[in-house]
Amino acid sequence: MKSEKFYWVLVVVLSIILLANILMLMSARADTAFICVVHKGEWVWIRSGPSKDAAQIDTIRYGVEGEIHEIQNGYARITTGNGKTGWVDVSYLEMPIKEKIYQITTESPLNKRETPDGRYLTKIKGGARISVLGWRYSKKGELWAKVYHGGYVKAEYLREVDQ
Repeated sequence: MKSEKFYWVLVVVLSIILLANILMLMSARADTAFICVVHKGEWVWIRSGPSKDAAQIDTIRYGVEGEIHEIQNGYARITTGNGKTGWVDVSYLEMPIKEKIYQITTESPLNKRETPDGRYLTKIKGGARISVLGWRYSKKGELWAKVYHGGYVKAEYLREVDQ
């Protein structure tokens, strides 16, 4: 009798764990919102594949929004709000988020730049807390955080702060 009860408890617990893992995997595959950040008045190619050698099939302009489905070789497979699909150089896309507080994980100052890998603006004190407004990849494929008051810092030196 005891072993039968144990068996059913084990089945329920394992079922809950399995369901939780399935839900986590589903949310991990959720698409990410983006906004195109080429210079105003300019455009960027949508390509047929994740390469600069892939065929140019369409364009998107500054401010166009949509979803990122996956990232390969520095290109994002996207769908725009008006249904354009294809691959775009990921350095032209920004992923906005609801403002969150992060802490710089280094003791030494962190460089803030105008754009990812762009012109140096200033240093931010090591250990400081900063407001992050979004994410953007550099041409080198490194993730950068867009910070409040303008500029970008390397995401690898940030840790989200519990609020």
